[in-house]
Amino acid sequence: MKDAKSKDLSELFNTITVRNVPSDVDEAITRQAKAAGKSKSDFVQEFLTATFGDLIGNFIRTSELVALMDQEMARMAGTVLSEHVYDLEMTQAGHREFCRILGIKNNDDLQRIMLAGMPYLQIRAGQLRGIDSLARGNSLYAALLVNGASRDEETVQALHRSLFNMFPETVFQEMINELRKAMRMDAFEWSLI
Repeated sequence: MKDAKSKDLSELFNTITVRNVPSDVDEAITRQAKAAGKSKSDFVQEFLTATFGDLIGNFIRTSELVALMDQEMARMAGTVLSEHVYDLEMTQAGHREFCRILGIKNNDDLQRIMLAGMPYLQIRAGQLRGIDSLARGNSLYAALLVNGASRDEETVQALHRSLFNMFPETVFQEMINELRKAMRMDAFEWSLI
């Protein structure tokens, strides 16, 4: 019975080997693993699992639609698209918050949100004018914001508190109402909570 259970577990996990890691990167991994009180193997395994277990990050890095719309948004914003493929605008924690607040469960949800948000990317691009470069994934973030804007005021306020608090509340409210107007929805009156 133990062998069957071990076999079942072994089918859930794979072993990978990474070669030719630059020595300074290896040293950084060693120092960080030590600081975390973990072996290098455990530290790298946890790091890879967190990185590639990120639903939104994976979608950004693999979706041809997101890549195409990122280029288009950069053009509309009058800027360039960042050449750094792994430099995303938001953290993994931010991605988890988007999923929690908007109820995103899988790639199909993200694809649906991306397609529905595409007509409004130009508005979001206009809101981003003046930035030096556009990080990859911004078209998806814009579509996620559009999706949030189409919902109730409580959801929008949760997005502001969790993910967009770098914008003053009044600026964020104006951005949301601009999106709602484009969607032919009533503007929020912004009750105080």
